[in-house]
Amino acid sequence: MKTNDLIALLASDTLQPQKPVPQQLLRKLALGAVVCGVLLLALFGVNPRMGEMATHPAFATKMLWLAALMGFSLYGLFRLARPGVGAGHTLSGIGLALLAMLSLGLVQVLQTESGARNAQWMGDSWQVCSVSITALSLPVLGALLWALRQLAPTRPVFAGAVAGVLAGSLAASIYSMHCPETSLTFFAVWYVLGMALSTGLGALLGSRCLRW
Repeated sequence: MKTNDLIALLASDTLQPQKPVPQQLLRKLALGAVVCGVLLLALFGVNPRMGEMATHPAFATKMLWLAALMGFSLYGLFRLARPGVGAGHTLSGIGLALLAMLSLGLVQVLQTESGARNAQWMGDSWQVCSVSITALSLPVLGALLWALRQLAPTRPVFAGAVAGVLAGSLAASIYSMHCPETSLTFFAVWYVLGMALSTGLGALLGSRCLRW
């Protein structure tokens, strides 16, 4: 059977999954988020100053940024989970969101006196931030790949990478309940690194787990 014929068959109504694609992905995403939250409580705990930090402008900016990354990557997965459907504006949306935070971080560090710049991008937790976000993303990434295996993505590496962005940004938002940092420069470096590791892992696992 030719590849185009196979894609057409998979896209036909007779072979569509009983549950819509968004429903399948959202259920697995919710499951991964619950496990991620439990891990946060077990391994790190909630920052006792969370109430105070939640009113800080940097915290609100970070959460809006992460919400944008989650929104664009989820939109991409809804599309990539269907055979023969392109990613749409997924890459441009994710790229613009990343560029926005990187720009804010650069502006902040340039406005800081040279003697205090190290504190802006290193903070007090640079040693553990990226690794923690990547570790917390694992159950979310596993749940998303599980959902994608039940669907029909025809670009396994790309789908896995987008799943990694979604897992990393969700894990970063949950990790924010513990993170003591309030520097946009810190977020632009260490949060992005943690999500980049999750994205790379998603691409690698997608190439193996989602291959036809």
